[in-house]
Amino acid sequence: MTLSSVRGGHSADVLARASGRARAAAARERLLVRAGIALLGAALLLLWEFGLPLAVERRYVSSPSEVAARLVELVVDGRLWGHIAVTLGEAGAGYLIGIAVGLVAALLLVAVPVLDEIAAPFLAAFYSIPKIALAPMFIMWFGLGLLPKILLAALMVFLIVLANTMAGVRGIDPGLVEVARVMGARGARLVRTIVLPGAAPAVVASIRLTFSRAMVGAILGEFIAATQGLGFLIVRSSRQFETATVFAGIVVVAALVMLVNAAIRAVEARALPWCAERPHG
Repeated sequence: MTLSSVRGGHSADVLARASGRARAAAARERLLVRAGIALLGAALLLLWEFGLPLAVERRYVSSPSEVAARLVELVVDGRLWGHIAVTLGEAGAGYLIGIAVGLVAALLLVAVPVLDEIAAPFLAAFYSIPKIALAPMFIMWFGLGLLPKILLAALMVFLIVLANTMAGVRGIDPGLVEVARVMGARGARLVRTIVLPGAAPAVVASIRLTFSRAMVGAILGEFIAATQGLGFLIVRSSRQFETATVFAGIVVVAALVMLVNAAIRAVEARALPWCAERPHG
């Protein structure tokens, strides 16, 4: 056995031990984070259950136990599923439309700088408009059905995807684009090989984060005028002072957004692993 082989074996052993310690430290950190989340959640629920009614009239804040009982009741009698289906349908359709239109518009504006300059002041003005002010107008223009809610959801998604995609494209190294052009990349080939991969992290981030905005758009429309949906359930219950039902609806909205975001993250990790965020906890 030579000296170099002994040294090599010793180095490999040291690296293996260091790797094992790093994995153990990461596992302890994940455990600590999960324990912290559980403890903080329990503390907040206990504060809501026993502390908040001391400061606010109980009928206006309900309690976790009452909300849980109301959720079970809504699930058992079947009323909740219809509201979930309507809101998810509106938000899902708006989400897909907003992503598609936002991507196409961003690529068009970046490809034609003159159009970008023309549209810039109008887009800046449109970004500043509070979207809740548009909800009644959409209801008046497009009626009381699903269409205005879908369009509101699409609008909320479109603006974020447009801004993120344009920022991602503008962040591409101009030198890389020039090199690609020198090598013969033009038009669709340049977009496919340089622009889209370069902007992918920003685009993927906007796709990951905007479903919650689609839900907000759909529920805003339901707040104004609807006969079904989680927004309708929340507004009707608040008018009737059914606080437990209001909080139950809010909990369902939050749970749906978390589930859909987890599904989007899983698809992203499988389809685009180089763009996926590193998992937390």
